[in-house]
Amino acid sequence: MKPLAVSVGDNCIDHYLPPLDCNFSGGNAVNVAVYLQRSGLSVAYIGAVGNDAHGRQILSDLKREGVDVSRVKVLPGHTACTHVRLGLTGDRKFIHEDLGQKDAFVLDEDDIAFILQHRLVHNTWQGGTEHYLSSFKKSPAILVSQDYGERYTWDFVEQTIHYVDLAFFSVPENAIDKAPDLARRIYSLGPRLVVMTQGRNGSLVFNGEFYRYPARQVEATDTLGAGDAYIGAFLASLLKGKKILQCMEYATHIAGEACTHYGGW
Repeated sequence: MKPLAVSVGDNCIDHYLPPLDCNFSGGNAVNVAVYLQRSGLSVAYIGAVGNDAHGRQILSDLKREGVDVSRVKVLPGHTACTHVRLGLTGDRKFIHEDLGQKDAFVLDEDDIAFILQHRLVHNTWQGGTEHYLSSFKKSPAILVSQDYGERYTWDFVEQTIHYVDLAFFSVPENAIDKAPDLARRIYSLGPRLVVMTQGRNGSLVFNGEFYRYPARQVEATDTLGAGDAYIGAFLASLLKGKKILQCMEYATHIAGEACTHYGGW
C-alpha cells in the first residue's frame, strides 16, 4: 500500500502580470500536494477556495493531477490571488497578495480524523493550521511537516516547532552563512529533521549531522514554486524510505525542473 499524505492550508491563483498575463493554480500547500502526487504518493489537499472561477480552476487542476480534493471547502466569496512579476532571470516578485478565504478556513473534527489516518500532514507558514498541530500530534504514527518559508517570524516558530517533526526553511542569499547555526538552533527545539533550501546555493539538512547538496544548474524561466517542488519531492522520497542524500538528490532534480516552466507546476 502506498504511503498517504495530506497537505493542508493555502491555495491561490498566481496571476502573472503583463507581458505574460496569465493565471496558474498555486499556493504553497497546493504546490506541495501536486509534487507529492507526481512523486508517486496518494495525496489529499485540504483548504478553502471561493465559489468563483478561480476556485473552480484550482479544483479542476488538482483533480487532473490526481489529488484528492474531496475535503476542500468551497465558501462564498473570492479565491486567494497573488500578482506575480518575473525578472529577466526568472526570479519572481510578489506584487500583491489577496488571501481570499484564509481567515474563514477551519478544520472540523471529521477533517482532523481524516488527517490522522495518514502517514504525514504537511502545513505551510500562512496556511492557518498552526492551531491544529497539537491535534495532529495525537497520533504517534503521523509525521507533521511544516514549511516556515523565508518570511516566518520567531514567534511563529516558538508557537509551532514543538509539534513539528520535519521543519523546512528557505534561506535568502544574504543569510547563507547563518544557515548552519539556525539549523542547529531549530533542531534543538525538537524536530527530527531540519531542511533548508538555499536557492542557487543548494540545500542543507541537519539531524544532528549536516548533509549538503548543490543546486541543479538550469536555464531558469520562472523560480516560483521551486522550493515547494523540493519539499514535495523530498517528503515523497522520505516516505518511501530513501536515505537523506537520496531525498536531497531527487528533490534538487525536481526543483530544478520546476524552474524551467511558468507557474508552480
